[in-house]
Amino acid sequence: MTKEQEILIAAEEVFFQNGYDASSTVDIAKRAGVTHAMVNYYFRSKEKLFIQILDNHVNDILGCLKPVMKADGDILDVAVDAADAIFDKMNEMRRFPYLLSDISRTHPDFLTRYKEVIETICSESIKMHQVRLEKRISECSVVPCTMNDIYSTVLSLATAPFMMLPMLENVGGRSEEQISTFLSDRKEEMARILRARYSVKSSQTL
Repeated sequence: MTKEQEILIAAEEVFFQNGYDASSTVDIAKRAGVTHAMVNYYFRSKEKLFIQILDNHVNDILGCLKPVMKADGDILDVAVDAADAIFDKMNEMRRFPYLLSDISRTHPDFLTRYKEVIETICSESIKMHQVRLEKRISECSVVPCTMNDIYSTVLSLATAPFMMLPMLENVGGRSEEQISTFLSDRKEEMARILRARYSVKSSQTL
């Protein structure tokens, strides 16, 4: 592992623990076991360091979603696959939801830079899925909804369990094995919830 990678890992730990505003490059240097000058050499500023962490995570998420978004098939199958892909990626980087939550409130400008990139990458797939969704709605097999409705549900289902982990660990005293079981159960639920919410047959039986 390079010094740059060590600094990134330490920085994410510090940002997760203290929040962006209460963290400093001095704190990060101490956590990484390097000099403050070395942190500045690689990243120039706290903001650039944080943006690099965001870039890495956003690119990872987009990378796992690209093949799902381009896939053919039923729109609800695609939604389930997208939820699974995001959930698995969140499980690999459990601090990321908290970093997003922190800066969404305090520094939303950090996130606006991704809007155009995401729209550009996903625009064609979104159009394709919108056509499929409208067809399913016209066939009365999917309840009237929009792709934004489905996207919001997918993101909520795939990220919400990870926001609960500190409470389960620190307040509930859950072990790592119990946490793994909790996450496994939540992942299995996602498909059932998505199909129950958007499938006409499922929604009529509720």
